[in-house]
This record gives sequence, C-alpha cells and structure tokens, in this order.
Amino acid sequence: MSAYDRLRLTVDSGAIDWIQRHGGVVTLRQSPRHGCCGGTAMLPVAEARTPEMAQEWIVRDIHGVTVYIDRELDAHAGSLTIRAEGFRHWQRLFVENTRTQT
Repeated sequence: MSAYDRLRLTVDSGAIDWIQRHGGVVTLRQSPRHGCCGGTAMLPVAEARTPEMAQEWIVRDIHGVTVYIDRELDAHAGSLTIRAEGFRHWQRLFVENTRTQT
C-alpha cells in the first residue's frame, strides 16, 4: 500500500448502475459543512463528474466506473461506500462511512 491508497472504497451495485448511466465517472472529495454554533466538518461527497485538473487526483477503476479520489481524503485510513438513494430519476449519490466501530 502506497502513501496514498489507504482508503477502502466500495461502490454498491445501485451506484455503479447510476454512475454508468451518468457518464461512468465519479469524483469523491471532501466538502466543508458548517455548524450552527461554529466549527467545520469535512464530509465526503460523490459527484458524477470528472474533476478539474484530473491528473492531481488518485484514479481507481471499480467495476467499470472511473473513480477520482481527493488525495487528502485518500490519505486517511477508513472505509467508505458510495451508494445511490432515491426513486427512479430522483436518485442521487451519497457516501456512507462503513467503518465498523470496535
């Protein structure tokens, strides 16, 4: 395992189907979320697009889907799953932390 590539990433079958219908590419990045009383949390988000400056991202192929991963997100050991939620054309991607607590 390299300095990067520590992140255990799964893309469930529903998300794979959704991503393939929307271009076959997904970007996994951190997005800041601000609390009502201050503080910021960086949460992972998945977007069906190729990032700007794609050469700076880690690229993985998962079941025929090209996944671009933010290097900073990948540097943190953990487990994430990209899923599709919703009904028919109202579906969207979401990222679930699948790390088990011990």
